[in-house]
Amino acid sequence: MALSSPLRSLVAVATGIILLATTAWLLVQLAQRQFTSHLRDQAAHALALAATGDTPYRWRFKSADDIVAGRVFGANDSRFSDGELVVRSSGTPFEIGMPLARVVDLRRFPHLQVVLAVDADVQVQVVARQELDAPELVSASTSLPAGEHKLAIDLAAPGWTSQAHVAVAPVVAAMLRLRVTLPDGKQLLLRAISLNRIQGAQPVDLARAPRVVDPDVAAGEATPVFRLAFRQPLQKVDIAALSATVDSRTPLLVLLPQRGRVERQIALRDAVFAALPGAILIPENAVDATFAQARALGTTGDTAAPEFLRWLALIVYALLLGLVRVRPSRAPRLRAVTEIALVLAAPLWLIVAGQFDGNPDAVQKTLIALSLIYAVSLSVPRTWQWNGSARAWSLAAALVVLAALLGFLLHRPGEALRAISVGHVARYLAWALLQQYLICAVCTERWRVVSGNAGVAAYLGALGFALMHTPNAALMLATMLAGLCWCALYLRERALLPLALSHAASALLLLALLPADILASAEVSARFFQ
Repeated sequence: MALSSPLRSLVAVATGIILLATTAWLLVQLAQRQFTSHLRDQAAHALALAATGDTPYRWRFKSADDIVAGRVFGANDSRFSDGELVVRSSGTPFEIGMPLARVVDLRRFPHLQVVLAVDADVQVQVVARQELDAPELVSASTSLPAGEHKLAIDLAAPGWTSQAHVAVAPVVAAMLRLRVTLPDGKQLLLRAISLNRIQGAQPVDLARAPRVVDPDVAAGEATPVFRLAFRQPLQKVDIAALSATVDSRTPLLVLLPQRGRVERQIALRDAVFAALPGAILIPENAVDATFAQARALGTTGDTAAPEFLRWLALIVYALLLGLVRVRPSRAPRLRAVTEIALVLAAPLWLIVAGQFDGNPDAVQKTLIALSLIYAVSLSVPRTWQWNGSARAWSLAAALVVLAALLGFLLHRPGEALRAISVGHVARYLAWALLQQYLICAVCTERWRVVSGNAGVAAYLGALGFALMHTPNAALMLATMLAGLCWCALYLRERALLPLALSHAASALLLLALLPADILASAEVSARFFQ
């Protein structure tokens, strides 16, 4: 028996609501899974190093990405050559900053080792800040003659000064620099720097099974992973209760609760690291898996793909792009699916697989460039237009109004807006235009061919858009909903500029207005967890 038209519409609406609700739940689960994997990978790496007494703080000097701001402060010139940083002095002290992912616990890692060579007498000091806005602390000067040296500096030793006054040695470092004084025109070759563990540091015994315990409870024969206590009746995590038990020679393994939204878990992670910078955080959902991975790393070490294999895979991908572009399938649906897959393959691999940290290497840059060239080539002949009708602009503007209303509704009175510069606006507009082209003009256009249904095409286009914002859960949900509107509007109007301006304005409004615990940032992939 055929359904009546109103009933068919009701079933379609109900099906759509269920599909969107299920998709939203799955996107949130994806974000949680990726955050757990990120924590597990970091903890396993730290555990493997702690088991052997090795250090996570090593700096090599291959490129500008290996020093803060990509330059030497106060030098005549500098360059990178054969794994060394070569600096020519201007006669005044110059400084080299070591990039830090977060605050370093100098009580656990107080021994700085510097491998260098100089062609004249040199003086070396360490400059540190315990907080980024705190006064500089400067260590006692170490003098070395011309030649090659492996310099060891005890950061816990006396002799520190701050603003020409005697100061206590720092216990943590949010900023760490090497200050070098060489005669004018003389040269420094910096080869490696490391921060090594305190003498007598106890290694982690990975052969012992982990056991989650409270800070004041013995773990017996197991390796203790300390539970964060909760204060009653506020139910707030009491990090101070764990801080009181800290011994710099004993490994500090802390269980990170994984309850509530990922953004709140990240905030708790940051709070723990702020109070206990030497802690190794074990995700609550993967304690045994973390130790198993650490044991595997201890046996096999890091297994990154060799560079030549990455370039070989890139060459194969480039040849595939060229072949498919020159000899496309004659079957419209197969051709459409193939083109969607090749356009999305690179960005989804970089983002969903957590490969993008904001500093792409040569292979990643080439991969991005090839993908964009291929995507742009699909618009020959062009099936879309730049400008749109008055209806297209009005519907696009309506989404901006909705975003503004949502932002003002969730904005907390008295909380400062996030600053957004003019340069940020310009860059984001170009980025929004590129995203709308890829998702709408390329993917949604072809999903329409594959599915034969505008609603299905809009959904699949929006889903791809949301996945490109993995693992930022709030951003994935926002882009899924907004993407549905933009993809549907594209199929109706085939106009990109209204969509790009709507996208940029909506995103910037929400970024400025929404609290950080709702929308932590607009970052994606591994960069979101930094």
